[in-house]
Parts: sequence; C-alpha cells; structure tokens
Amino acid sequence: MKKLIIIFIVTISATAFGQSAKKLLQSGMEKHKLQDFHGAIIDYSQAIIIDKKNRDAYYNRGICEFALDNLDEAIKDFNKTLELDPKYADAYYTRARLYVKLEKYNEALADLDKVVKLDPTTPSVLTIRGQIRAQTGNKKGACEDFQTAKTKGDTQADKFITQYCEGEQGVGESLILQWNESEKWKIAEEVNNKDVQVLRLIHSNETLDNWTEMGTMFSIKGITSSNLDSAMNMMYEEAQVKEPGMQLTFVEKDENTKFPWILFTLESSSTIKDKPGESQLWFIIQGKDALYSNYRAVKSPKLSNELKDKWIRFFKSAKILYK
Repeated sequence: MKKLIIIFIVTISATAFGQSAKKLLQSGMEKHKLQDFHGAIIDYSQAIIIDKKNRDAYYNRGICEFALDNLDEAIKDFNKTLELDPKYADAYYTRARLYVKLEKYNEALADLDKVVKLDPTTPSVLTIRGQIRAQTGNKKGACEDFQTAKTKGDTQADKFITQYCEGEQGVGESLILQWNESEKWKIAEEVNNKDVQVLRLIHSNETLDNWTEMGTMFSIKGITSSNLDSAMNMMYEEAQVKEPGMQLTFVEKDENTKFPWILFTLESSSTIKDKPGESQLWFIIQGKDALYSNYRAVKSPKLSNELKDKWIRFFKSAKILYK
C-alpha cells in the first residue's frame, strides 16, 4: 500500500510540473507576440528552470534575445535547442540568420544545409543560401538554389537569377535585409527595370489598399556617389507634396564607412479626413553600383520609441553582398 501511495504522489507531482512549465511557456509566447521581449524572456527562463529539457522555451527565448540584439545569449539558446532536438529545422534556420548578421558565412551555410535536408519547404531558405553561396564563390550552387527556389514559388528568385546567373555581367551587388519570418511578410508589388527595382512588402493578411505596416525597398541602379543629406531632403520634399505638414527628424548617419548610410523619420503632424497619418523610418545606403532607399511605415501620426528602436536595429543589420 505504501508503495502505491508513493507512486501516486510521484505521478501527481510530475503532472503539476508539466502543467506549470506549459503555462509559463504559453505566457511567454503571448508576451512574445506582443513584442514584450523582456517579459517573454522572464517567462521562458522560468519554464526552463522547471523543465530543463523544454526545447521550445530555449528556442523562443533565443528568438527574443536575437530581437534584442543579445547575440551571445541567443546563440547559446539555439545551441541548447539543437542539443535537445538535432532535427529542429527552425532552430538551424534562425541560427543561420544570426550567423549571417555576424558575417560568419561558413557557419550559416552549414546550418542552411541542415534546413534544406530536414525541411526544404522552409520559406526563403534556398534564396538565402544561394546569396551566401554566390558571395563565397560557389556560383553554380547559388544558381541551382535560385532556380529551385523559383520552382517553389519564391518571388525573389528571379531577381537573383538575373543578377547572378544570366551571362557574364561582372560583379553584381545586392542589399540584403532579413524581414522577420514571424511577422509574415509578403511581396505585394514588384517593379524591375534597367534603372530601378522596387519591392513593397506588407503582412500576409493585408492588401495595398488596407495595410497597417509596410516595408519598401528601392534600388536605383547606376548611382555610385550621392549626398546623403540631399537624398534625405529630397524624400522629405516628396513627402510634403503628398502630405503637407510632414515632419523630418534626422536620426543618425555614418559617412566614413565602406557603404555610407543615413537614418531619418518622416512623421505626420495630424490626421487627414479622419484617417490616421502615415509615419516612416527611412534608411538610405550608398553601394558601389546603386543607391538603396528603404523605409518602413505605419498608419500612425507618430512613431513610438519602441518601434523606432526596433526598426533602427533592423536597418542596421543590412548587408551589401556581391557575387
């Protein structure tokens, strides 16, 4: 009888243990979804204290650390996730993105190879691997990735096929921005001609006529030397024509780096016809072959400090790559 009681108590304790870790994980995921990364990390950490084999708690905490630019902590969590589950494709993919940010391209390639083997349907994995292969000299492998990505419906593949795989066009250049997969972006509009390339991105459940957040990337080919302050003022003047009263705020620039860049905001001063104004954070960077003008926008007369900080980190992660 005593043995049965002991077994019963152990069973009850194990059940309570599992439920507590599960509730903390769920709480962390809810905060994570609201971009309360610090709060989510606290919940995930508590779940890990209770259950040190909680793969999802480590992985999600790593994503939050990544979002906060705590890269050392993030990579520790992704490493632990893969120690617990060596077949977790999402963890390899996210760790590869982190390696790209650190410019550790060989490590990123190794992780992307794992993703392709475990789950080749992972969005954009072939396109990203193709870009890294191209930069590290594997043109044949890069073109194979781009062609396969195109057959799987990746709308960005054609751009890279043209850039890297058609004829001998010398050195090709592209700006890489890693749009967060969890935010479910889609390309809503694409223009590509000999002078300009434009990509407009919105969330997957929205349209160009009804959106809450938009990303736009302009590549203006052939501009190899530009005055960043003049480019900023030009964007401001164009915005004033569309929406008088827009306010320009300079954020930061670096003209002494290999690829000079500038950050600034354009914010509405009021609503128009009972509709919220549009506010934007711009990032303009000068490449060797083109000028890249990019912005993110929300339907709001002002940008919150939290959103502004998040977007600044995002744009500062940009990389200019070559084949």
